[in-house]
Amino acid sequence: MKKAHKFSPNLIMVIVLTVIVLCSAVATYFDSIMVPKTVKLITVTILMTFYFCQLNKMANVFLTTFLVFFIGDAFAVFSFGEIMLKLSKSMYIGGYLLLIFILLGKLKKIKFDSLVSVYLILVLLLNSYFLYVLFEVAKENFVDEVNLVLYVCHGITLIALMYFSFAVYLSKETGQSITFLLMVFCFVFSDVLHYINNLYIYFWLFEVFERTLHISALFLLYKYVYDFHTLKNNEKKMNLSDYFVTTTQQLRDMSVE
Repeated sequence: MKKAHKFSPNLIMVIVLTVIVLCSAVATYFDSIMVPKTVKLITVTILMTFYFCQLNKMANVFLTTFLVFFIGDAFAVFSFGEIMLKLSKSMYIGGYLLLIFILLGKLKKIKFDSLVSVYLILVLLLNSYFLYVLFEVAKENFVDEVNLVLYVCHGITLIALMYFSFAVYLSKETGQSITFLLMVFCFVFSDVLHYINNLYIYFWLFEVFERTLHISALFLLYKYVYDFHTLKNNEKKMNLSDYFVTTTQQLRDMSVE
């Protein structure tokens, strides 16, 4: 029983999601359409089930974010026309706006020095240029003005989300800020691969990476919310290497022959 307890909450979740990703990859390789879409839909359900089996509370903004992502995936799976796909994109834009709203509450307490401000300006300029390049490449493929507007709004929202999450990370460098930043990166690269597949060139491996990153982003959101409610007062600073690899001073002092 003690060994089984050590697997909760994250390790069991990682194993389950890994199996889901592998099933989605096999289905994509064999050109199955519904299985990968359904996998995205049930991921939020699985995450919520695991979460509420361990905690009986969740902030309304987080619950609303998960619900919006779930509705967006539902519209994508049960797409009976172009309007459903547009609603799906709108839902995801709404979910990203909710994540930005979460970050804005943290930015009120932050003061940036000159070096951090330079970093943030560079991040904003690079992301804006990247969005412009993608827009120039893909704009000829849009025959519907509504889809074009959604694409632009989607890109602007992602840039804002990455900018604010990077700002929070540079100012705090806590485990929570790293989790949020990694989640944003997963969402951004997943959406970029989605647009490449749909507007430029399709490759089944890109679709596998897209869904893997998307599921990883949802898991990191789950982890962020879980840690928010269980480690609410933990503001200890850490760097990325500490986030992924735990070590001790004894191990650092060991010589390697």
